[in-house]
Amino acid sequence: KTRERFYRNSLNLLKNAINDWKRAADPVTFVLQLGDLIDGKNKAQGEAVSKQALTTALKPLDSLHIPICHVIGNHELYNLNRSFYLSSPLNSSLSFSMDNISDHLYYTFLPHPKLRIVAIDTYEVSLLGYGDRPDDENFKTAQRWFNEKNKNQDVNDVTGLDGLNRRWAAYNGGISEKQLNWLSYILMKSQAKEENVIIISHVALQCQFKDYAVCLAWNYDEIMNIIHQFQCVIGVFAGHEHAGWDYLDDHGIQHITFPAVIETRPGGNAYATARLWDHSLTISGVGRVASYTIPLKYHI
Repeated sequence: KTRERFYRNSLNLLKNAINDWKRAADPVTFVLQLGDLIDGKNKAQGEAVSKQALTTALKPLDSLHIPICHVIGNHELYNLNRSFYLSSPLNSSLSFSMDNISDHLYYTFLPHPKLRIVAIDTYEVSLLGYGDRPDDENFKTAQRWFNEKNKNQDVNDVTGLDGLNRRWAAYNGGISEKQLNWLSYILMKSQAKEENVIIISHVALQCQFKDYAVCLAWNYDEIMNIIHQFQCVIGVFAGHEHAGWDYLDDHGIQHITFPAVIETRPGGNAYATARLWDHSLTISGVGRVASYTIPLKYHI
């Protein structure tokens, strides 16, 4: 009980952002939604309430009638198994592929010839969301990784873990070798085509403060080793850590964890609008969100 959250006001702040985008002189062409669209507290009231909460939160976004790039957060998986989300509106891979069926939640999207969005699923290897599929290989991998690193009875307890090892909590997760290979392939193709790439994830892939790695992907090092092989990536955008932070790494990649709507006081705001220019991507923050100018690797 050290952080104050404003559950009921969160939907108002979502509507504030959407109303602003609807009024904008230059129309917004797509939205990045970085996870935890619903809260884990819905679970106590049953699956039907969780599904209704999701419908309620999606309705304002749907009113924009533009593509919404979703990623799945831990709170979605507190409520419902990932098998549900594979065929739900939160599986944006269904919107950006030729298939109507998908067995994964990662995908890519090209909104402009010089800008590619790559969404990764940092709960593919996870202790969450596999209640109906205990024999899934990704769940077994998660159990093996986790049990080697965290011996505490409470899977969200990081007592006794130091530095970057504090990432070994069940509210974080990782990605599979299959997804790593997919990411490498997408970035190789993007670099060959001189596309600027933004990677979106629920869990951050870097940690600025090494003694506070509580919100960091389990195999962040493997993911970043792949990303750093290519010069096309200009930014990594994440949610999860409510306070928010930013970090420019030594490869010139701008990491931004956006502040959470749920910890924004009534009367405030927490959203941003990005604009693509000939030589940069600008992010204009509102309320708690800072503003940024990110240079493009490949000019328009």
